[in-house]
Amino acid sequence: NLNSVGIMVDTQGPEIRTKGVSNPIPISPKDKIVLVKQRKKIESSKTFCIDNIEYLKGIKVGGKVSLDNGAIELKIKNISKDCIECESKDEGLVANRKHVNFPGARISLPSLTRKDKKDIKFGIEKGIDFIALSFCRTKKDLDELKRFLGKRVNKVEVFAKIEDQQGLKNAELIANASDGIMVARGDLGIETDITNLPYIQRNLIKTGAQFGKKTVVATQLLETMIESPHPSRAEVSDIANAVYEGADALMLSGETSIGKYPIECVKYLSDIVLNAEKSETLHFESNFRQKTDWHTLAATSVKLATKIDADAIVVLTRSGFTANIISRYKPKMPIYAFTNNRASQSKLSITSTVENIFLRFSKNHEATISQAFDLLRNKYKIKGKKKFVVISGVFSDIYADAIQIRNFI
Repeated sequence: NLNSVGIMVDTQGPEIRTKGVSNPIPISPKDKIVLVKQRKKIESSKTFCIDNIEYLKGIKVGGKVSLDNGAIELKIKNISKDCIECESKDEGLVANRKHVNFPGARISLPSLTRKDKKDIKFGIEKGIDFIALSFCRTKKDLDELKRFLGKRVNKVEVFAKIEDQQGLKNAELIANASDGIMVARGDLGIETDITNLPYIQRNLIKTGAQFGKKTVVATQLLETMIESPHPSRAEVSDIANAVYEGADALMLSGETSIGKYPIECVKYLSDIVLNAEKSETLHFESNFRQKTDWHTLAATSVKLATKIDADAIVVLTRSGFTANIISRYKPKMPIYAFTNNRASQSKLSITSTVENIFLRFSKNHEATISQAFDLLRNKYKIKGKKKFVVISGVFSDIYADAIQIRNFI
């Protein structure tokens, strides 16, 4: 068990969905659609109940409503108490428990729902490593989650999912207050202009890089592979582009949960990423605001490794902090991060270019490095003469023991 894969709880968040629809109902263009809180009086078969309608703020006549993740678009014609009259622009089927979005409107529900708290508590009991907070709109949403976690806050890393216009507006504050951000392209593509989504993604990754935070890109990475055994050319380019922009991780959802080819999806994703990582990023990391001497040491180790054309950077770390900040500078060579802490090891699984490896540290520095090199030689099959930059901070809480150039034979 040298390597470890982290586990993330992705919260449901405050959602608005259709309810009480026993059978899918066909919708045609120009149809009158009525959205109500409760179906006391049925005006037509095109009247749908939606939950949490009373929490909507800022909806206007002429505004848009999106059903089923953008499959059907409605235009708002009239608004009254607990009732929204619309006209359909598209053809499709409306089924039970389908997403309903009101682009530009605000939902006054808390980002952290009662169900989310229950799910998070269950996850922590099972030893999760990450929490993705859905529909994170302000720093206050993160503060609420951290208050709920209490002493457990140090056991998990918190990722803020940016999914609407309010979250975009507060992206810098959110990024600064979180361990990382997730570019949740599903709802973002509905809540914003979908033609602007590539720019939004790039800007969010750039924001994460500026604050030294990890970024995850999610949704429809390999959508065609839900039904097809192979990706489209556009999907391959989309995945590679996220790597070039500096994303730390890519998240599959429907492809592996309901798709026909889940294993093939993961294999394709891995291969595309490994090939893309051979190229340099767009260097958004150059905007990283260094905060401490450790950040300077991390930057120095990457510059040194690049200058001497090192084959890898070897890091000895207890908390994972050193490996994380080295990764922020996006080195072209891999980072082999050795840690004697299982929890730290799991959390490094989401950090780009890092191979997380468990190693019981010796009290002797040279013995520990020797053990690390033996693992690389015997378990990772690294052969031949190599040149490594080694940085260690495990034998002192105050300073780095050394940044060294080591020959690996």
